[in-house]
Amino acid sequence: MKHGPFILITESPVILKRDFPGVARPGDLSPLVLSNIKAVILDTRLDEEVIAEAEAACLANQIPSFFWTLPEDGAGGPEAIEEGMLEFLEEQNEWKAVHPSPNTVARLEREMLVDIITTANSHLEPQEVMRTVMTYIHELIACEAWSVLILDNNADNTLSFAVAFGPGKDQLANLKVPFGKGVAGWVAKHRQPVIVNNAQEDSRFLAEIDQDTNFVTRDILCAPLVSRGRTIGVIEMLNKTGPGGFTEQELELVQVLVNPAAVAIENAYLFQKAQRLTIQDDLTRLYNSRHLNHSLEVELKRARRNEKPLSIIFLDLDGFKAVNDNYGHLVGSQALVGIGEIIREICREGDIAGRYGGDEFMLILPNTSQDQGYAIAEQIRDHVAAFKIKELRVTASIGLACFPDHADGKESLMRLADKAMYKVKQKGKNGILRAHEL
Repeated sequence: MKHGPFILITESPVILKRDFPGVARPGDLSPLVLSNIKAVILDTRLDEEVIAEAEAACLANQIPSFFWTLPEDGAGGPEAIEEGMLEFLEEQNEWKAVHPSPNTVARLEREMLVDIITTANSHLEPQEVMRTVMTYIHELIACEAWSVLILDNNADNTLSFAVAFGPGKDQLANLKVPFGKGVAGWVAKHRQPVIVNNAQEDSRFLAEIDQDTNFVTRDILCAPLVSRGRTIGVIEMLNKTGPGGFTEQELELVQVLVNPAAVAIENAYLFQKAQRLTIQDDLTRLYNSRHLNHSLEVELKRARRNEKPLSIIFLDLDGFKAVNDNYGHLVGSQALVGIGEIIREICREGDIAGRYGGDEFMLILPNTSQDQGYAIAEQIRDHVAAFKIKELRVTASIGLACFPDHADGKESLMRLADKAMYKVKQKGKNGILRAHEL
């Protein structure tokens, strides 16, 4: 275990005092240690707070973590612990123990399992994790099409197609599968993997999906994705290549892989959420000022390199104090959310919009001339003026500055847009001023 790819985190005094290689305390889980390992195994007897800190450290360093109940006495020495960890990773399945048959183990060596898990955890985007895992599985079990469906607990427990491969995959993007309906919905609800080799005759089969994608499903292999005791979705493989349908051995193979994959997928979602929270305004869900400042630097460099224009908009709400004074800060917050939605809907793909602070918003518009920027600003101004809060209406004072017409640097662009915005306020509010009109 001295040079092994795993580390076991425990607070068991019996095991720690024996000083086994590859066994450490929670406090030893430093970035340096994490940079040299492929997976962290957590003793299930650790305190919840300790587990949360260890999981956060693993997530930040893109290292997969697993729970294992190990023998308290650590019998058998370091070799037994290492062997136990390797076997545990092979059989990792949090809702039902899966014991691979010799035939399955022959097809899936330990090194390959570890490679799949660690490769999947090297990606930060959930969709990339799913594609990585399914590409490996598809190499082992050839089929015409596959998909990963993720359970959306905020949308009446529906399953959405997150990634897909094969004919009709583009049509799947906007389709939903109700929880408990269809083979995929049934698997998500019952947490049981299934093989359906006569799909058209199975009562659970949803023919509508085939109709929408112009695909003919013959046979299905479907398994649940379970992470930390919670179902997060399912994987579905359709129409095995070659004669015959899917086999029990292939289902067993998928089961060995699928739950470590589920942990990797959930970790990617958690990382994405944590990353989003650091750049997102808590109230409006637009970007925050820190991200706006960083984005403007990046976009300005790109604009200079490509010799393209870039416009920025500063927007401040007129009369917003009256909303807070008359209806309280809760209604004021709801109003800011509404204004944020207006800005989000008007923004084009590639535009960067955020709340700069208080009732002030900022937009970064790449590849946008000042005339194009003015048109977008006018659209926002018009929609804000039509937005009603209780019995009150607010308007927007907007300043616009453009690279390279008005300035070349980040600070000078922001200063000009801000100055133009305040000039509008001084001249009567509810208007737009370009930097060269100051």
